[in-house]
Amino acid sequence: MIAGLLLAAGRSTRFGGDKLLALLRGQPVIFWSAAALASSVDALYVVLPAGDVARKAALTSLSATIVEHARHDEGMGSSIGAGVAALPEAVDAVVIVLADQPLVSRKVIRAVCERWREGGAAAVVPRYRDGRGHPVLFGRPTFEALSTLRGNRGARAVLTGLTGRGDGLAVIEVDDAMPIDVDTPHALRALVAVWRDEG
Repeated sequence: MIAGLLLAAGRSTRFGGDKLLALLRGQPVIFWSAAALASSVDALYVVLPAGDVARKAALTSLSATIVEHARHDEGMGSSIGAGVAALPEAVDAVVIVLADQPLVSRKVIRAVCERWREGGAAAVVPRYRDGRGHPVLFGRPTFEALSTLRGNRGARAVLTGLTGRGDGLAVIEVDDAMPIDVDTPHALRALVAVWRDEG
C-alpha cells in the first residue's frame, strides 16, 4: 500500500495571507496539490496545524485522513515526522508532496510509485531539469528515521544516507522544470499564467 503525505502545516509568512487558501481556478491552492496526490496513491494523509478549520474545510470533497500537528511552527522536519508517525502498519511506502505546489504532476507521482514497485530502492526522487524536487517516495525501511525528524530539518539527510547503498536511492529523470512553489502573490500570478498557457 502506498500512501500520500501532503505537508500543509507551514505558515505563509511571505504571501501576506494564507497561500494555501488562495484561489486558483476557483479552488484553494491546497485542493489542487491534494487532489493530484489523492488520484495517484492508495490513501491520502494531510498534515495540518492543529485546529485549522479553514484548510481542513478546503479538503472536504476529498477522502483524506487529517493529521493535526500541534508543533507545526517547528518546521518541515517536524511535519514529516508527525505525518509518517501517523501512518498505519499497512503502509509500505509514502509519497511526500508539498501543499504549496498545486501543479505537482500526477504523472511524476505515478512514475516514482512505479519505480519503487520495480524494487531495489528504499526511496525514489525525481530529478528535473533544474534539480531534484518533490514528490519523493520513501519505503518503510526509512520510516523510523523520518518519524524522528524535528525542527526545520527536512528529509535530505535521510536521502543522503541511502546514497551508495544497493537498495538505496533511485532517481528518475523528468524532462521538465520543478513545480512552482506558491510563496508570494507574484508566484501565484505566474502559476495562473502557466496554467492558462497549458490549458
